[in-house]
Amino acid sequence: MGRARYIKLPKPGTNPRGVEITKDALSNLVGDRESRMIEINWQRSERVYSPYKRWVDYWRNEEHEI
Repeated sequence: MGRARYIKLPKPGTNPRGVEITKDALSNLVGDRESRMIEINWQRSERVYSPYKRWVDYWRNEEHEI
């Protein structure tokens, strides 16, 4: 396949976190019977989270420590 069609390099002047694998390369990996894989059972759990409440509570506790 070659590097040019396998790896998608980031654009110059950006702050990338790595390189990307091209769509063609990923399709080849998925379609190859000899590719090894790890099966992952993703389960999304409901999580109640309020950033506003978190910070209000944090600031309230910080005032008592002074």
